[in-house]
Amino acid sequence: MRCRLTKTLPFIFIVLFELSACSRSAPYVFKEGEFDRNSPNFNKMPDDIDKVQICYNKDSATTKVLLDMAKNECGRYGKRPYFQKQELLHCPLVTPVMATFSCVRS
Repeated sequence: MRCRLTKTLPFIFIVLFELSACSRSAPYVFKEGEFDRNSPNFNKMPDDIDKVQICYNKDSATTKVLLDMAKNECGRYGKRPYFQKQELLHCPLVTPVMATFSCVRS
């Protein structure tokens, strides 16, 4: 029984890993501490922003989608987005890339 389990368990992990790698998760705006209920800004819109961070998967998001999302977020404050940088592994594994846009006055 033990031998059978040691052969089956790695196979199950490999299958689950492969399935999770194939999942396509939609890009989203990353907000630091968004779910921290102890934060004084919990569930409140900020008065102003200076940057937008978007988590995405390069296989399921295009540059146009990211730019549109950044325009929407910066536009709420009368600002325009400018691409600043791209980083890896600041977001969950299904959306491992973070694009950071600066929001500047129009």
